[in-house]
Amino acid sequence: MSAPSTVYDFQKERTIFLSWLEDQARLMRHQPASDTITEVKAILRDQSIEYLDRLKQASIVMACEAKDHICVMAKPAQFYEVDVPNMCSALQLRLPQLASRLGINPKCDMCVHFIIMNIVAEPGF
Repeated sequence: MSAPSTVYDFQKERTIFLSWLEDQARLMRHQPASDTITEVKAILRDQSIEYLDRLKQASIVMACEAKDHICVMAKPAQFYEVDVPNMCSALQLRLPQLASRLGINPKCDMCVHFIIMNIVAEPGF
């Protein structure tokens, strides 16, 4: 793969993940019925690992194959090789924990919503 292609792949995976996460938060916010919350809970628990694995892999490939690309060089050394995969791993642990709090009561659901929206607004990568 060429450098621009690997950068594009990472950006695409990042966008897909953040879009998916925002969709889950919007469902919680706009359709707070218990069946929707139960569905979001299962989706967050089951699908987050797949999305984050793809993002992690795209980051590592980009760091290796596009190390001279301006997007990679703009970040500190090892950012895409180490930091982004570590952030993804932390989210792989955190999102199922957040999902387990859904459905307890409406206040918990809104807290989870706001936490997810903060992740979407400032993911760190």
